[in-house]
Amino acid sequence: MRKILPSVFLIISSIIGAGFASGRELSLFFAIFGYTSLYFLPIVFILFYYCFKMFLTIGSKNSYKNILDINKKIDCSIFFNITIIAIFIIYASAMFSGAVEVLSSNLIEVPTFIFHIFIFIISFLVLKSGLKGLYKINVILIPLVIILLIIYSVYSTINPVTDVAYIPSSTHAYILPISIIIYVMANILLSYFIPIQAGRSLNQKEIKKVSFFATLIICFVLLICIICLITNGAVAMDASMPFVLLTLRLGEPFPFLFMFVLLLGIITSLFVALYTICSVFKSKEKNRTAFLCCSAVLLISLFGFEKIVNYCYPIIGLFGLILIFKFIYFENNLGVKSTVFGKKDFKNSLINNAKDNPKV
Repeated sequence: MRKILPSVFLIISSIIGAGFASGRELSLFFAIFGYTSLYFLPIVFILFYYCFKMFLTIGSKNSYKNILDINKKIDCSIFFNITIIAIFIIYASAMFSGAVEVLSSNLIEVPTFIFHIFIFIISFLVLKSGLKGLYKINVILIPLVIILLIIYSVYSTINPVTDVAYIPSSTHAYILPISIIIYVMANILLSYFIPIQAGRSLNQKEIKKVSFFATLIICFVLLICIICLITNGAVAMDASMPFVLLTLRLGEPFPFLFMFVLLLGIITSLFVALYTICSVFKSKEKNRTAFLCCSAVLLISLFGFEKIVNYCYPIIGLFGLILIFKFIYFENNLGVKSTVFGKKDFKNSLINNAKDNPKV
């Protein structure tokens, strides 16, 4: 379990971000369709499990330095690679900006630039320590995020702000399967480098366990949070950050508790995105690379959280879908080639043995 749990928490950290912890992502892709969305969670489970297992297996077979090194194996175009790098930079900037906004909105008396410096410093320190730093910090942070999200959601479900649950529009029901696929693929695109890195030291049995437990925890938290949002009705669903609204209505100490959960969710995703970006740039000096990556993300984050993330998710989901198809095609072809080569090698060995031993 020493290798399994850190890998599980590392993968979860790449999925639970600002959109998840704030409830906006869950209301947009799931809860808006009402309780019907809960019936599609098994599909979410299958998609996440298959993708995690596939990427962990790829990582266990070969060592990859960065996403470009991985994408080279599936013949991604220059345009596709540049777009993916841009997506990670935009996503990291959104997380950076989101973390600053959470802190500044709750600690109004402190100047905003202090929070920019604070997030910059902790990001730099984690990047400096590399993947080991991500493992260590996520083993502590992710269990806290999960536990607090569950406790908060259960409490809000038992004590809703309204007696009328959310009633979805039947005209949008056909969009639900598409919405779920976009959600999963967007998250996979933003996280696929992490499972590949995590798969380095895992065998096939451990890979299955890591994939199962990571997917199970994600889907369980999804279930609890979606029920919470639906139970609290249109009041919560129409909010830009549903869980923020719910915490304010519930009163102390929930607003402070939510700020803590949301901040942890944002920071863990920020670290994952920054690590992925930083790995692309080959440099002998880790400190300089980390500093430049954090600086670039800091500058873009100044545009603000809302402006950065608007309309980005569907595009990310589309590229995520293309990426998954490329990997599935690559894995299938690789399997066929391996099988063919195996038969050929076996046949050649028989011929060579026959030549060496004519009597046989």
